[in-house]
Amino acid sequence: MIATFIVAAALLALASSADAAKLPNTWGRCRKSDKDFAECIRKNVELAINSMNKPTPELGLSTFDPLDIPELYIGAGKGPVNVAQHFKNVKLYGLTNVQVTKSNMDWDKKLLTSESINPNLRLQGNYSMKGRILLLPIVGDGPCNVTLINMKIKHFMSFDYIERRGKTYMKVTDFRVTMNPEKVLFKFDNLFNGDKELGDNINQVLNENSAEVFEDVRDGYEKSFGLIFMDLANRVLPKVAVKDIFLD
Repeated sequence: MIATFIVAAALLALASSADAAKLPNTWGRCRKSDKDFAECIRKNVELAINSMNKPTPELGLSTFDPLDIPELYIGAGKGPVNVAQHFKNVKLYGLTNVQVTKSNMDWDKKLLTSESINPNLRLQGNYSMKGRILLLPIVGDGPCNVTLINMKIKHFMSFDYIERRGKTYMKVTDFRVTMNPEKVLFKFDNLFNGDKELGDNINQVLNENSAEVFEDVRDGYEKSFGLIFMDLANRVLPKVAVKDIFLD
């Protein structure tokens, strides 16, 4: 399956500039020499993400909850979901309401790994699609809501160092995720040009078979969310010197 995530100009306009900044005083710092360094990273990553449900003026960032995503493409699956999904003007809710359960930093490989749980991730916006789902024809465009319940995510963030004005910064070069929701709820309005009976039947079929449907488009969601997380990390890390994040 081919999946593409478009970070449009409207999203890039929110990205952090190259100007140096300091982390908010409310965010914790970790020492590399600390024997409980992994736990310190876990706790402070969770704290930082939780705090982004409101603007972070120290970093010039607006709220990440909801997060505006101009366009999102999920390609057709190879199994029961033979339809490309095009989403526009998406708002992602619940991103900052996260519990980070595990984190670890491999300095030699320049790799940060984490595991997290979001109780409720909700994508709300407009969609258009045409194809077949579970052998049933489907066509429509209009408002939609995709809710991912108890989403477990494993994060693999690769980074490199950049030098600027005598200081060292981190920049994310790749961000991969694996996603495992406990349940997925789909709601697509205006299917079949507003035919309520057909639309209600298709939405019911989607929700009764949500595990199979999501499994077939998982790759598209994972690639898209990996790019979302990479964009968010690169709004922060290239602005704050490494020595101001890690104390030794």
